[in-house]
Amino acid sequence: MVGITGPGSGLDEALARERAGETGALGEFLASLDTAGRREAALALHRRMCRQADEELVAPALAALSREELGWSADEADALLVRLLGRDAEVAPHELEASFLALVPLALSAADQAGEFDRSRVRVLRSMAESLRVHRQDVFSLLRDRMDVLLEREVPVVPGLLPRHLLDGFDAYGPEMRAAHGELLAGAGVTEFLAHCALLDRPRATQAWRRESAARLAAAEAGAELVRLLLEGIAARPEHRVNDADPYGPTLPTLAAAANTSLVRGLLWASLDVEADWVVPLAGAVALHAGTGVGGSGGVCRSRAMATTAVAVLGACGGARAEEALRWLGRLPGPVRNRTVLKGAEKAREGLAARSGG
Repeated sequence: MVGITGPGSGLDEALARERAGETGALGEFLASLDTAGRREAALALHRRMCRQADEELVAPALAALSREELGWSADEADALLVRLLGRDAEVAPHELEASFLALVPLALSAADQAGEFDRSRVRVLRSMAESLRVHRQDVFSLLRDRMDVLLEREVPVVPGLLPRHLLDGFDAYGPEMRAAHGELLAGAGVTEFLAHCALLDRPRATQAWRRESAARLAAAEAGAELVRLLLEGIAARPEHRVNDADPYGPTLPTLAAAANTSLVRGLLWASLDVEADWVVPLAGAVALHAGTGVGGSGGVCRSRAMATTAVAVLGACGGARAEEALRWLGRLPGPVRNRTVLKGAEKAREGLAARSGG
């Protein structure tokens, strides 16, 4: 195979000929390669694009390569995504926005062909595509829709192996829970259950989401015990700086990065389907811990996303749980100073009181 990278490589020579006015030299070189060679060339060209080198020559070649079946592996797909987002990104956020249409399609093609990929980063790219639609709605909408299809895929299940995007390593919480509860996390049905929980990126769960959650929880080996342990883990986790894939994500210490925050939100709602005495106190403990200010005081809480979700879960309690949920909601004012969390707690208390006739 012709050399791809390094000084004097065939790729370097083809690019030099193009720069010298020999139109089509790069295309001829790529056409001379086998599939593995074209995949290697795509990786090299993508890196050049990240570094804003030979952009006018590289962008068309990347676009053509992104439409080919090149047999990408999951590691290669992840390598492309890591270049774009996170601590080891090779482009700044504003550079990614400017070169989004040149850099992202190849990464999506690799993710599509590999079957498994870094879902946390694809979710961030999806959000960016949505915000960039104002510039070219047709193209960015197509990319957004393409990412929706990827993210809606069922997670490949390998017995005994938790997928990378569940309890990922963007924060301290994910690795800690993996290390502490490895045996439970390898249980039958656990991946399917946690994958569903990880989809919840808002404070309230729909009835359809909750029905699916209940079914998957029932099918998960030791599912209720796992929910308890994972929620206890977040309720005891000190705030810390996270390595979020989102370039515009939290800069202050928090409890977990975006993917694990969504997972905790799902676990909170799933806990309502567990018949155990710990459900309400644990939801209350998460609301109190996440809602308290960073460092133990102030209006910028440890995790507003988790706190508002825990408050909503307490507000959804019924029957014998309602009175206990009211007591926990009543403990929030004082330690919690975030207005959004407190407003949600007041609304939850009013709803509980109305349903109980109080």
